[in-house]
Amino acid sequence: MKMKYASLLFVTVSLVAFSSCEKVIDLDLKNEAPRLVIEGIVDDTGDPAKVTISKTAVFNASNNYPKISGAVVNITDNLGNIFSLPETSAGIYTNTSLIGVIGRTYTLSVILEGKTYTASSTIQRKAALDSLLVDNIAIVSAPQKWVGVVYKDPVGFGDNVQVVQTINGKGDRLTHVAYDLYDDGGSSAFFITTGKIKLKAGDVVKEELRFIDKNVLRYLLGIQNLADGFTIPENPNSNISGNVLGFFSAHTSQTKTIVIP
Repeated sequence: MKMKYASLLFVTVSLVAFSSCEKVIDLDLKNEAPRLVIEGIVDDTGDPAKVTISKTAVFNASNNYPKISGAVVNITDNLGNIFSLPETSAGIYTNTSLIGVIGRTYTLSVILEGKTYTASSTIQRKAALDSLLVDNIAIVSAPQKWVGVVYKDPVGFGDNVQVVQTINGKGDRLTHVAYDLYDDGGSSAFFITTGKIKLKAGDVVKEELRFIDKNVLRYLLGIQNLADGFTIPENPNSNISGNVLGFFSAHTSQTKTIVIP
């Protein structure tokens, strides 16, 4: 079984090309005039497609962005089906009938104050989320418990995964991604750091495994590079047109939960 690790402090260089944790809080990015932040998700689970629109002066995911109302939001698939996302609460736009299909490309359109913002994302193939496991891992300190997400990487390069971790009902404020540039096929265990949170017996951890497309990965890697100090601070490249922040992701989603022994 191949092992992948998510960490703020290092990049594993062995059987994997890259696996890391992308911190999306407390990033000191460049100051600039207020800009829109658009975040959209379509998945194959049957959960509502959702777009959140807000505005900020400095991109920092720990900020409480003011939500933006009054937009016209639609998502169109490559078969020509059009799904309207009405505003269900301030700055939140949803559609309960849009269920993502593997292989289809979805295009987001947001019309706000006379301007149109667009993005496209394709739902990638996926491999089944096999199981979760717990191991004691030491990186730069005493060993602590990490949860491993076990799945079989599909044969053929180009598969990108994101794991969203929830601990006792709260998101860990970290984004974890990996890709298979040099690590194709076979069973993989992607171990997910918990940052400053130390897992203890009885904690309930939920892991959501997403297979994402390359443009979404590029955006998340931009945040990763900023968090790790690999680039000059600047806003990561969104896949949404119009010089906005955020991203639109159409992806598969699978979840499993484990209680820490």
